[in-house]
Amino acid sequence: MRHYILAILGLMLLFSSCKLIFKTPEVEKIQDVELQSFSADRTRLKLSVIVHNPNNYEIRLSSLKLDLLDKNRFRVGTAAIKQSLDLPKKKSINVDLDVDLLTRPLIQNVSNINHNVHFFIAGKGDARAMGISKRFSFEEPYDLSLKEHLQDKLTNFGGGGGSGQDIFILTRTYVGDMGISKSELNADFILLNPYGLSFNFKGFPAKILVDGKEVGRGQLKNQLSFDADVFHKEGTMVFELSNLKSLVGATRGAFKGEIAYCVQGTIILEGLGMELKSPFEFTGALPVSVWDLLLK
Repeated sequence: MRHYILAILGLMLLFSSCKLIFKTPEVEKIQDVELQSFSADRTRLKLSVIVHNPNNYEIRLSSLKLDLLDKNRFRVGTAAIKQSLDLPKKKSINVDLDVDLLTRPLIQNVSNINHNVHFFIAGKGDARAMGISKRFSFEEPYDLSLKEHLQDKLTNFGGGGGSGQDIFILTRTYVGDMGISKSELNADFILLNPYGLSFNFKGFPAKILVDGKEVGRGQLKNQLSFDADVFHKEGTMVFELSNLKSLVGATRGAFKGEIAYCVQGTIILEGLGMELKSPFEFTGALPVSVWDLLLK
């Protein structure tokens, strides 16, 4: 009986000493946060953290979960390792995790000063060795620069609406005022704001071409202002055409019932505390009959 008691006490002592010897692993630092994708609906980040094993033996990292918290401490994204990892003794290893975020709430946290997103990365993990588990936690602030990506999205009128659709959508083209030597052509459009950005569509100086030849020049009729709550607005481009140039260049298309044209210009935006310019072009067609064309 005495031997059994000694054996139990020995096991208890051994278990206790192992528990004391088993040092808690720790996340040393956030190594990197990389923007993988940035769309109107979702944003994906790749987080790299350095996890250190202070023990003289290998341990198993059985779980690691990260939460991304905004400046108000609301959770905006989560990530977790998909399988257990072995941590070598007295070593630090890099652990990569993918995080999916909703884009609009992310953008609402962008600083107007440096265009960074400030958030907190909080994590919890479990490690095991010799049948013993140790839990650890950490938290660090982090700033992610979105300036370059936001500039690209602001000036990318050709796409980025979340499902491949254009942000700039031409709705109709029609003749406005008619003159002896000049005519006015209007092009109505819809401009989407899928990212919830705040900006001012200040101008769009452009030239209009028919069969590759310039037949007139135009500009945005009115400036359009957007904020986070404005999802879209309608606008108009107004072009002054030379009737003679338009007739010569468009005759071929008129027999098909329409005159195809191309607009090439520069979009001018005010946003992110700066003026942004980018080239952009779009195409359209003006319905017209041969008689209408010849009688003018």
